[in-house]
Amino acid sequence: MTTTPATRFCSLPSDDHNVIERKPSSYDKLEDLEEPMIITKHSYNQQYASMYYIRLLKIRHALSDACNQKWTSLPEKPRYIRKILEIQPGELCYMLGTIYLEMPAKPNVMNNLEDEDAIINPETPDKYKSDADIVSLEDESGRVEISGSCLDRELLVTGMIVGILGKEIATGAFEAIDVCLPGMADQDPLPAQVADHSKFVAILSGLDIGAEDQLDLRTQLLAEFLSGELGSSADIVSSSNISRVILAGNSVTRATKEVVKTKGPKKYGYDSSTFNASPMLQLDEMLEDICSSIDVDIMPGPTDPAPLHLPQQPMHPSMFKRAHRLSTFHSVTNPYWCKVNDVTFLGTSGQNIDDIYKYVDSVDRIKMAELCMFWRHMAPSAPDTLWSYPFNDRDPFIIEKTPHVYFIGNQPQFEDSLLLGPNGQKVRVILVPSFAETGIMVLVNLGTLECSVIHISEKGIRPAAESMEIE
Repeated sequence: MTTTPATRFCSLPSDDHNVIERKPSSYDKLEDLEEPMIITKHSYNQQYASMYYIRLLKIRHALSDACNQKWTSLPEKPRYIRKILEIQPGELCYMLGTIYLEMPAKPNVMNNLEDEDAIINPETPDKYKSDADIVSLEDESGRVEISGSCLDRELLVTGMIVGILGKEIATGAFEAIDVCLPGMADQDPLPAQVADHSKFVAILSGLDIGAEDQLDLRTQLLAEFLSGELGSSADIVSSSNISRVILAGNSVTRATKEVVKTKGPKKYGYDSSTFNASPMLQLDEMLEDICSSIDVDIMPGPTDPAPLHLPQQPMHPSMFKRAHRLSTFHSVTNPYWCKVNDVTFLGTSGQNIDDIYKYVDSVDRIKMAELCMFWRHMAPSAPDTLWSYPFNDRDPFIIEKTPHVYFIGNQPQFEDSLLLGPNGQKVRVILVPSFAETGIMVLVNLGTLECSVIHISEKGIRPAAESMEIE
């Protein structure tokens, strides 16, 4: 046979090649935990007091048990005060209630009424905390001011349900000796680790599609990697081990109004022609590519086209003209509960931790996220400074069951920790940074709860920390 350029570089078709299939995982959307997040009928006639009352009722029993276990063995046995107004001066006692912080630096809607711009977009400082803050504890009967050096050791946020041990002093304030938290809720047992190939869930946040300084090449590389179309055979195997993708908010840049200089009568009200829809169209196209081979859950965030108050409702499928036709596309709430391969996930797009951060001196965000498990509440500052729907029959932010993975999107940097509870609870807490700023994608091993990080940039794909485990 004569050798020609065609025979040197082109071979006959062959079926002798490896077929790599994506490893499927079981999925449960946990309807009993999702249902409280869904707002079926919007009504703003009710007050927010019902949320605080329900929160206290729901958490009080677990908190009472924790206080009994912590303080009943003291030499001077303290008395449990059921109502704050029943405190007796000088008596060692403990009481349960809701923390309220009076903070001069906190936004005040009454002050903002003087300025129309402040009502729409009020200015908020980086930190609310100051030396002038006053700490109080309240229940359904009343409120009492709390003082004491032990408070300096605690991260206190308005809306927390806590137990306070101490005595009432001559000034009428209650001098605290110790503080007790409700503690971690019960947790479903982790599934037994299987010795076959590991499966992963990829978590990203802050794609920020449509931003002027956003690098389109990086998001394109991300889509190709998740679809198994990029890199070497090892990269393709790595991609096939990812069984689900969660996008934790801020997938598109904040909507901006286009300046249209045209002569003619001025239009009033909403004019769709003045808004740029290209970020959503780009996101839809990207999601169609990814969903062609893997399940994707997309949560709304502060910059996404969804109501800002928590819990944010799923973005309407009509905004994803191409992706919503695929069964692998799932528009979900923020906060979001789900179970993948019997591993329970709970996550937010970051508003809760961003708001807690303003209440405390600390800058340790991973500790704030961990404390949510001990508070049994993921957003205690809602509805005080964190916008929330005024529920009158429930508080959907109570953590009645401890998840195995708790992730927070749109944080300054990647961090993770393994939180161990007193009754065998095991929680992987993850801070997920903005992908647009860092190029980081977090991978959670469903068998071990271990975290690994992949960094995607215009230079390619590489592990940013510990490489992803591939059997």
